[in-house]
Amino acid sequence: YNPPCPANCPCKTYDCSSTQWTKRCGFSEGFCDMMTKTPPEYKINYIRVYQDPENEKHKVGCSTPERPTRKYILAHEDVYKTEDDVHPLKGIQVGRGPCTPGIMGNSSEACGGVSRGTCTKGGVCECKQGWTGAHCLAHRGYDDIVWDAPDTIFDLGFQWPALAPHFLVMALCSLGAIMLTATTFKRHMDGWMTLT
Repeated sequence: YNPPCPANCPCKTYDCSSTQWTKRCGFSEGFCDMMTKTPPEYKINYIRVYQDPENEKHKVGCSTPERPTRKYILAHEDVYKTEDDVHPLKGIQVGRGPCTPGIMGNSSEACGGVSRGTCTKGGVCECKQGWTGAHCLAHRGYDDIVWDAPDTIFDLGFQWPALAPHFLVMALCSLGAIMLTATTFKRHMDGWMTLT
């Protein structure tokens, strides 16, 4: 999401270190100030990945069987989070970004504009259907193929013994037969008789 080039700005050279207005005017407001901070901080609204769904080597998705990204990040989560983070992977925020009621346009202050979201009286964005992100600036997309199934006990290397299912069935049948025999024997010893 790039803002339009300002009037009288060539938008051909981008240099935050330059003192010439023509080399800095194409950047979004505050971008160069953010880059000079130590260390710079970024807020990522969305990531666009291009893959060919017809090519077998390309699997559309972020965590495929060949590259289980989610599991890798969870196994090395200290590398992917700051001191303030509880978990490295966070859900996508839908709205709730700060905004200014009454602002028009497609900026984050206007929640992406009238087609994407609205700014509530409380000063937070509410996204319309099909839009997501704190300021409703990204298309709400999904991957209809779930490559990365939820974790199970088998992901830890646990395997049932090969004879376990057969042994369980035989044990349950034997237990049932013993219970039936014991109940019949008890009735017989107590003097119960089956009515015909």
